[in-house]
Amino acid sequence: MGEERTCPIKYGTKLFKYPLCGAKIKRREPVLSRDRIIGQIPGPGPKSVQEARALGEVVPDYIYECEKGHAYTRPEWWADVPTVPPGTITLTGFSGKSAIANKPPLWYTELSDEEKKKFLE
Repeated sequence: MGEERTCPIKYGTKLFKYPLCGAKIKRREPVLSRDRIIGQIPGPGPKSVQEARALGEVVPDYIYECEKGHAYTRPEWWADVPTVPPGTITLTGFSGKSAIANKPPLWYTELSDEEKKKFLE
């Protein structure tokens, strides 16, 4: 994880090609399940779903955010950036309205601060 990751977002159509975003990744937040039993949602694994199933590895997913505000889901090991609590990253649409990218489930919001800290470790 020594290398610094950049935003992989790239837009394009048959008529227009927009350049790769390339902004620095600034933070991430865990993706939580609606069910407390599941907790943090596991991702597909190191390289693919098939490899993860074969190896039996469980790698949690995170939402990563770049400096320009793009957000996307990647595995835990994808970038070495600070982790923020669920519900911190917001997305802004073309209309200017913003929304929480990963709204925390009710079971998480009812936890005490200590329990939240332990859960995210």
